[in-house]
Amino acid sequence: MINAIYNTGLNGMVNSQASVNVTTNNIANADVAGYKKQTPIYQTSSSIQTHGLTVGTGAQIAGIEASMNYFVEQQYLATSSEAAKYNQQLSYQMQLESTLGQSDTTGLNAALSGFFSAWNTLAADPTQPGAWEEVFSTAQGIATTYNDTYAQMEKIYQSIDQEISAQVSEANVLIDEIAALNAQVAANPSDNQAVDARDQAIRELSTYTNITVEYQTDGTVTVLAEGRYALVEGQETHHLSHQPAQSRESLMPSSTYDGGVEFKGDSSEEIMIEFIDDTHYYASLDGGKTWITDESGNPVVYEAGDADDPENVAGVDIWFSTNSGTHATGDRYIITPKSGLYLEKGDGSYLNLTPMTDDQGVLAQDKATSGSIAGLFITRDDSIKPTMDAMDGLAEALIWETNVLHSKGAGLEHHTSLSGSYDVKDATVPLSESGLYFADRLEAGTVEYVLYNDDGSVASTVSIDVDPVTDSLDDIATKINTASGGDLTATVTAEGTLELASGSGLSFEVAQDDANLMAGVGLNTFFTGTSADAIAVNGYVANNPQHINAGSVNEDGSVVSGDNSIAFQLAALAEQDVSITVGTVTYTDSLSSFSSMIVSDVGADVMLAEQNQVYAQGSNEYYYDYQLSSSGVNVDEEQVNLIKYQQQYEACVKVITTARDMLDEVLDML
Repeated sequence: MINAIYNTGLNGMVNSQASVNVTTNNIANADVAGYKKQTPIYQTSSSIQTHGLTVGTGAQIAGIEASMNYFVEQQYLATSSEAAKYNQQLSYQMQLESTLGQSDTTGLNAALSGFFSAWNTLAADPTQPGAWEEVFSTAQGIATTYNDTYAQMEKIYQSIDQEISAQVSEANVLIDEIAALNAQVAANPSDNQAVDARDQAIRELSTYTNITVEYQTDGTVTVLAEGRYALVEGQETHHLSHQPAQSRESLMPSSTYDGGVEFKGDSSEEIMIEFIDDTHYYASLDGGKTWITDESGNPVVYEAGDADDPENVAGVDIWFSTNSGTHATGDRYIITPKSGLYLEKGDGSYLNLTPMTDDQGVLAQDKATSGSIAGLFITRDDSIKPTMDAMDGLAEALIWETNVLHSKGAGLEHHTSLSGSYDVKDATVPLSESGLYFADRLEAGTVEYVLYNDDGSVASTVSIDVDPVTDSLDDIATKINTASGGDLTATVTAEGTLELASGSGLSFEVAQDDANLMAGVGLNTFFTGTSADAIAVNGYVANNPQHINAGSVNEDGSVVSGDNSIAFQLAALAEQDVSITVGTVTYTDSLSSFSSMIVSDVGADVMLAEQNQVYAQGSNEYYYDYQLSSSGVNVDEEQVNLIKYQQQYEACVKVITTARDMLDEVLDML
């Protein structure tokens, strides 16, 4: 019995020493990120029978437990992903907003307002050189503003792509680290240091992508992306991958087509096409939930052409290689004309996890939805690229509407030659199929030119009929040459542009253009280019301001120097409703209003991102503090534990001393 008392006291001393060691370790690691408070777990030792009595033999430490509220931890991981997503969105959306910095004298709205104001000034006195200079300088200003703004947006886009690649690599390092630590824990489940390091790595991974964690009975964890796709299973890993634009096919068993889909261009959309017969298909931008429709609400039917006859879907040219076989109804292709996020599967294939939103801004739940990587993709595809596309739509509309009016006007000096700025891919096919950028804006109508003698008198009139459905650019040139009898020569260049030149001693003006031919081929226009990054003032006008067309040709062929009819129409264009196409959507709005909408939409996105970021960050901090309250180290509490274990140790020493004294008494009696 005395021996049992002695052993009980000795075990108590050992337990107290171990508990002091655990407490000391807690205090030392109080400020270490990811460290969880450890607690010694006491277990009653087996009892003994003596003199008919069952007597306890003290306690032993069964293990050291790290505190963790697993439910709270999962909430923390989820809110950590959301906070990281909105942090990224806010950061880059603020950069986007800075590119659109607005004031009374700078920015998109100021540039556009100044341009139309200059035409109004010119309309007041078309012969005033100062007014010419104002039109030219404001036009240069709007071109520079659009070019520079677009270039800054493009840099942000590229910066996001670079950061996506970097973050995907960092996430993969964490995935490997978690798997390695899983191996350590499997070998020694009581290795709390390895558990803490693994859980901290999981926390860090949650900032990159939305994950859920399943805790296994052997102490290891399974980490799932979006709650369904394994990133870590024990020691097995599945890496994320940032891949370039690509396409995937899903052909029906009855399909015999052995070619491939090709595409050119970029878009923030993922395009799915589905064949409705062997040569025609529908297209969808939401994974097949809805089809792209025409103005009547009917699905647009696209034709599967070759490289010479592609279809344009959401700004992307799509065609098929000319291999053998035919498509079957139901054949599908998914075209991703942008870099995307993919997950490596066990069979070596890749699963597309690139975030995708529908028209209502709702994220597809089978793709990445949160985490900083998703935040980067969402910002790139739902904020940066759409704003760039809107800029392109605005610039294209400004170019076209200005050029249509300007190309039908006349300046203070007649032309002797004009060179087109828009080319066709094939000058022998009808204009509607020629690849001419503005081919869809051409109409059937009459184009008339007036030729003048050296003294300014009317020499002759040349009139041709144009039908873009049947007339090629070569046909147009032939018609002009035939009708003019050599007084006006039309030539199609090797580059596919149209040139006009008057005969010796003659000059010319455009008197009528119901077909919009001149604007379509870029003759007698004010702007060149078709987009925000390419818009520029036509060098023909820039080099001679007298070719700024403020007036127009009268019915008798004369041009009055004070005529301001075109200048007035251009000034009024600021508030006139026009068609502005962005991707697959065409808006009817004024240029000024649409420009303001671009700026206000970006500002609204920043405000929403700020609100979301504050809420997500607050939620994340709440769960962090909640977890910390149960798993974090409270130094004051640990100091109390030190005193408790010290007193426990002293008590056990007293037990041993008492047992020794009792033993001495027994020995003295012998």
